[in-house]
Amino acid sequence: MASLARVLRAIRIAANAAEALTVALDYLHQTLPFDLAWMGRYDAMRHRLIAHGYHCPETMRPLRSTLNLTPGDLMEQAVIHQRPVMVADLQHEPRAGEWGSLAEQLALQSAVVYPIKRQETCFGLLVMASSRWGLTLSTAEQSSLAIVTGAVAEALHQFEAEQQRQQTKRLDQPLLAVLGRLGALEDLDSQIHEVVRETQRCLAPTRTRVFWLEPKGSYFWQRQAHPATAIQRGHLAPKLPIAEMRSLYQALCHEPLVTVGESQGALQAVIPHRLMQQLHADAIMVAPITLGSEVVGFLSVEENRPRLWQEPDKQILVAMAHLLSLALPVATYQETQRHSQIEQALATGVIQGIYNERDWRHALQTCFNNLQDHLGIQQFVVLLFNPERRAYDLCFHGQAHRTPGTDTLWPELDDVDWQMLERRTLPVVIDHLAQDLKLMAWRPHLLALGAKAVMACNVAPGHAPDGVVVVSDQGPRQWTVADQNLMMAVGRQIGVILHQWQLQRQMEQQQDTYAALEWGLQALHQSVDIDRLEQTTLEYVLQWLQGSLALLVTWQPGDSQAQVSQVVKAEKFPWVQPRSPIATDDALIHWACQVDDLLTLPASEIPAATQTWLSAPASSRLLVKALRTAPNHAITAMVVVVSRAVVPWSKHQLTIVNLLGHQLAWSRRHLLLVALFTQQRQDLEHLNWYKHHYLTEFHRQIAKLLSDLTTAATQASGQIPAAMTIGFRQIQHRLGEATEVIEQERWQLRYRPKATPLVSLLSRLVERMTPLLESRQLWSQVHNESDRGTLIAGDAAKIDMVLYDIFMAACQRCPVGGRVDLWCRVINLDWIEISITDDGDCDPALLAELKAGSTADVIAPSPLDQPPGLHLAICKSLLDQLGGEVAFSRMEDGRTHSRLLLPLTRPGVPSPHPASPPA
Repeated sequence: MASLARVLRAIRIAANAAEALTVALDYLHQTLPFDLAWMGRYDAMRHRLIAHGYHCPETMRPLRSTLNLTPGDLMEQAVIHQRPVMVADLQHEPRAGEWGSLAEQLALQSAVVYPIKRQETCFGLLVMASSRWGLTLSTAEQSSLAIVTGAVAEALHQFEAEQQRQQTKRLDQPLLAVLGRLGALEDLDSQIHEVVRETQRCLAPTRTRVFWLEPKGSYFWQRQAHPATAIQRGHLAPKLPIAEMRSLYQALCHEPLVTVGESQGALQAVIPHRLMQQLHADAIMVAPITLGSEVVGFLSVEENRPRLWQEPDKQILVAMAHLLSLALPVATYQETQRHSQIEQALATGVIQGIYNERDWRHALQTCFNNLQDHLGIQQFVVLLFNPERRAYDLCFHGQAHRTPGTDTLWPELDDVDWQMLERRTLPVVIDHLAQDLKLMAWRPHLLALGAKAVMACNVAPGHAPDGVVVVSDQGPRQWTVADQNLMMAVGRQIGVILHQWQLQRQMEQQQDTYAALEWGLQALHQSVDIDRLEQTTLEYVLQWLQGSLALLVTWQPGDSQAQVSQVVKAEKFPWVQPRSPIATDDALIHWACQVDDLLTLPASEIPAATQTWLSAPASSRLLVKALRTAPNHAITAMVVVVSRAVVPWSKHQLTIVNLLGHQLAWSRRHLLLVALFTQQRQDLEHLNWYKHHYLTEFHRQIAKLLSDLTTAATQASGQIPAAMTIGFRQIQHRLGEATEVIEQERWQLRYRPKATPLVSLLSRLVERMTPLLESRQLWSQVHNESDRGTLIAGDAAKIDMVLYDIFMAACQRCPVGGRVDLWCRVINLDWIEISITDDGDCDPALLAELKAGSTADVIAPSPLDQPPGLHLAICKSLLDQLGGEVAFSRMEDGRTHSRLLLPLTRPGVPSPHPASPPA
């Protein structure tokens, strides 16, 4: 016992750990019945044993200074479980490892592996072996061994505690230094980089990283790493989905530190084995970074080999994470302020660019320069959706380095990407294009630009993505929240630019429309020659569409042949044959007349019959416009434009052409009507002049002949017979009426009201129509249900003529041997109805136009252009002026019915026009 007390005292007063271990090793070798005594210290950081010394009766080969512990061997079992391990035969123990070969060399068999521990901490191992098999320790020996190893463990604990106190004092300086440097750094990324670098220097792990929580909270992404990870060598940094690390996330929300080391045995359930594999770590410490009470990220140190983390290591990591948490609010505020200043500067630059330069391209270049300065992007693309082409037009392309040009037309997005851009308030981000399925429709274009990481934002979040801004980098990268916010700020400014540009385009298009209207009105006012109007319009249309050929095909209503009346060429190609006959039922004419709008088609679809007069190249395109005015007007012309350009015509171009087509149609119709009516008036003036002079001369000759006859009869007999006297007076009366017409109705009709007995009117009609009735063997009867004193109000001469023409038309259309009836019926005190029915067949088109009162299209052929339709139309118009009415219709039994309504008057009462005929 005295020797044990001396040893314990020597251990307590030892100056260092090595001295305490040496004293204990010497004592145990001397007092215990073992041939070999070996002692080593446990390096928890590297999970290994460091040899301190040994005693052996024979010379043995040198043992390595360090022995790595492998899972499952005797040494690790003693370290992990901190209980002695007894071995009966060390040579045949499969778990002995290197000690097995040493036992064979020294003929050792029984062995004891004894941990040097204090509470739950293992400081080292004592290995004792003997050549005897199955040697064990007595109770007294076990007690002595436990007391000595306990004293050694206590001494080592004191030495390590002192060392930790010294280290803690030394760690205050780097923490204070880091804290001072954090205050001088402006942005959060710089502060994170400084903390990561200092943590790596202090703890010397394989790597140190900071992971940050994605804004929507679905995963953690690597924000900083030291040393540089694979992301800087062209590979994407890992993303850690929260769904796969839910237990770790919950632990970070409640614990200041989470540690795992494989040397402690099985992995803790808080960090899944899959996560350890993804991080390529066998040992890890994780400390949360918080903003208020919310976890926004974590600081991790990782080892590729098993390592038991010491308490100073844990304190350093927790302290570094706390430093970041303390600096986070200020850094976040500063970062928000900095980005607000950047956004304000961008907005000011954009607005100034628009205001000063009047050039939206310059403003977009300004946006690209600012984004390139702050994000380091390589490509900048602005796309605008074209609803006509169902694709995106490339409006602007900025690039840091010249690359092969991209297509000016990008395809339409699929529904998923379209809705994603429409609904997201942040850009659509792609960290690695090869590993992401977003924006698949644009992938070929992005790859052609050399893009590996992409951000795309809708310039109007919440609305359809009609304007999209796309930026890209040439390598994979993690787009931060700050990057996304800056991108959205720029996107909003670009939305303003695009909106102003679209307004400018709309103003230019409106100016073009107004110019086209002004040109059309000027052409209408200035053009008196239809050929000049057509030629000028075709030249304007050809220039506007940048086409190669424009021509005008015209025809007359009812004709079977059309002709090319105007040709304008921008290129000298024999595409059109002006003299070739064109059938009005040609397929191209038929197609144009069937559509109300413009017709566009490739030249390859032109039928063979059309190619006889229009042989355009198969690669060209045609625009056809039928010159249509009112729906009831006949189409008499069409415009054909041929273009060799590949780019299709825009909606704006087609709108202007459509407008010009309508103006040309109405202008042509106006000029045609003016020419037609001018010619008709001239013809009618000539006819009226001739008939008037003929009637005047006829009146003079009849009057002279009557005078001569009267003189001759008087001289012959001295007295004119009574019958002759009556005849001469009637002739003189008629000549008086003719004189009145000649003098008063020389160039226009005049209304001379006079009451006429209905019986006289009918008698004169029958007298005049009797020869025609007899010649055509027609059976006719007058059915007069009125009184003999019935008087017709109005101009008797004109009513006579109207009634005569209508009755004559009935007789002419009635077949030979047919029947014509005339019915008279007083309707009321003001009106009488005269109906004429005949067995004739009247043209339905004539009946329709007589009912309408005029032809639908004065240019088109009409039954009213020639007798009898012309005469009946004149009768209808003249009777309307006289206050009556006439209507023509077909009866149910197939007869034609002509119904006249004439105003009545009474003796001694003037003949005013009734307000309106009865229905």
